[in-house]
Amino acid sequence: MFNFFKNNSKDDVVFNKFKLLLESKGLTIDSIDKDGFIHINLDESDLKVNLDNVRRNYERDSDDIHITNLINTIVSHSFKKEDWENIKDKVFVQFFPNDFEFENLINEKVTNEFSKAFIVNTDNGFSFISNDDLLDWNLNLEQLKNQVDFNLDTLLDKVQIEVEDIEEHKLGMINIEDVWLKSACLFSLKIKDLIKNKIGFPFYAVIPVRDFCYVFSEQDFQYFSERLGSVVLEEYEKSGYPITTEILKFSETGVEAIGKY
Repeated sequence: MFNFFKNNSKDDVVFNKFKLLLESKGLTIDSIDKDGFIHINLDESDLKVNLDNVRRNYERDSDDIHITNLINTIVSHSFKKEDWENIKDKVFVQFFPNDFEFENLINEKVTNEFSKAFIVNTDNGFSFISNDDLLDWNLNLEQLKNQVDFNLDTLLDKVQIEVEDIEEHKLGMINIEDVWLKSACLFSLKIKDLIKNKIGFPFYAVIPVRDFCYVFSEQDFQYFSERLGSVVLEEYEKSGYPITTEILKFSETGVEAIGKY
């Protein structure tokens, strides 16, 4: 299940490009319902797609990559997932607003604004993990979560925390090659030690979208919480893949939202 598209007129550039790319992969649109959702039959299951987020990103960037990435994600669902042993080092999490239509996808609520979904990192993007996948792999949820924790901890070995001094206040940024995993890095068990050495612990973070993340310390909370609102809202509103405008606190007791822009 995807939450991605809408109208399909001759002037709808995104829809027309999407349709051509989809057909080039040997797939077709089966129908478009009254709410604008595109239905594609994959392996006797109905994949429901909404182009709104892709349109928003395309309007912002004028880049076909947003359409291509969606097509690649759809195509990845048309193939049976590999055996667990072959893909277990590729499982991670991604974050979505709580109104995302998860249905049979494995997910967990993080705050009142967003949840995390479990995914497989593929060559063409990522593929969601469903309850059916766990059955096929003969896994339980705890085993999946343990593997995600292990992978995130391994990922943290490649992460650098860059710090910018702003009027004697430290603003931290996560530097990683796979930028779409920036927000996921915050949920690694190793993140405490990594950020503690640069910023301090507990710490605060904003993750309006998956590839944007700022972190700052308790002592700098008032300074940055009063200055980051416009940046957070701009990123959140312009991206087709928003997460939350909340300010998140990371402490020994876990993650909690202490306010929102």
